[in-house]
Amino acid sequence: MPWFLIVILFLSATSGLILKLLSDRNIKTSSWSIPIITVLIGIVVSIYLRSFSEAITFFAAAIFQFAAFVFVSRLRQRGSFFWHTIAALASNGAWYLTIHVIKISDAYWLLFILYILGLISGRLTGVIWAQYIESKYKLTADATRDERLAPGKRLALIGKEKTFWTLIISLTGYMVYGYLGFEISMFKSMAVVIGLGLIQSFFYAISTRASARGSNWFIVTSGLLGGLAFYVNAAYLVSNNVPVQLVIPYVISTVLGSTTGAFFSMIIEYMAKLGPDSHIDNRVKQKSSNQKIPYLVILSLGTVWIFFQEPVLNFFGYSQSQLKFPVSIVTIELPRTFIILAVSFIFMLDNALHTLTSRAGNRDHTGYHITTLIPKGLVDFLKISYIAQNPSIPDLLPVALLSGCLGSLFGKDISEKIEKCLQARMDVVTK
Repeated sequence: MPWFLIVILFLSATSGLILKLLSDRNIKTSSWSIPIITVLIGIVVSIYLRSFSEAITFFAAAIFQFAAFVFVSRLRQRGSFFWHTIAALASNGAWYLTIHVIKISDAYWLLFILYILGLISGRLTGVIWAQYIESKYKLTADATRDERLAPGKRLALIGKEKTFWTLIISLTGYMVYGYLGFEISMFKSMAVVIGLGLIQSFFYAISTRASARGSNWFIVTSGLLGGLAFYVNAAYLVSNNVPVQLVIPYVISTVLGSTTGAFFSMIIEYMAKLGPDSHIDNRVKQKSSNQKIPYLVILSLGTVWIFFQEPVLNFFGYSQSQLKFPVSIVTIELPRTFIILAVSFIFMLDNALHTLTSRAGNRDHTGYHITTLIPKGLVDFLKISYIAQNPSIPDLLPVALLSGCLGSLFGKDISEKIEKCLQARMDVVTK
């Protein structure tokens, strides 16, 4: 198995160079050479970890995950149901399997080295192929220019979409299969996974599109709903040891939720005239007072939770859980308030960097993208490690949601300043 994965890794790493040689696209040297370098480093690092097989499997999963992540991130921002579905199938399956690998490896902290290397290699490779698809099929990100979203045409658009109905039929068929073939406990778990998956991806698709556009209220509202669904789903999967049998219904339901969420987001953007490059073109100006209110609301709620969480939990009938520090190598018992503050900072920084990397991966500036990746990889690994070790939903949700929303707002503001300075646009002009 390790040698088979090594071959797959090399094919992935060199695919950008192969595409450059076989097509007429002008792919920058840094875009195709860095994945090759990081894969070579990752294989060498894997030799010195506790298990080469475990390390190389995790490395391959990370590369596939992040290539799929940036691929779906770009195509989710565009108007093609088909390509969004193809990308989401790969992305959501990769996320499920990576969580499974992290769980069985017991959050082995040295894997973060491979996580970062996989992040860089995977995302740069994913961007190359996503840009190729966008250029070839002329896919754009600005929903305000899509006349299919005009009033009176929306139901016809979704009704004629074969990909949408294929997903619904596939999910229904698998539910029937599970009802007839699974034990009752597994069927109930499947129903929970499908429900949470649909809700999670629906709001996550809206929130990721919102973070690429200029409205703070759109970001906060969709971020709170998307984050709530995401962390409940992640905690449920981890607490149930991420059963592999449920990967198919999880993937189908999350893909259906994602495509549907993107469709609803496009309608909102069309109605509110929210374009991805409005801050560069100075097309839409919002009152600064309205933009600051979401910051104040989130900061106030976060302060209340950090210092008054015990009475809040007791009021709803929950008791505080013993929390573990995100880095598993730290075994000493730390004060709960210190852990909450540290985790709040991690979640805030993770979402800020997620917004930066997501927006950078959707823009036409390679340097902007690469610069955001390394800090994102480290912080993202800490976040997943914390969830794996602290799956208690009442303790997890408030800090994750509030800190995450605050991070998204900061990330959006920083991104807009960088993109305006670099003139880094989402819709690349095609020849």
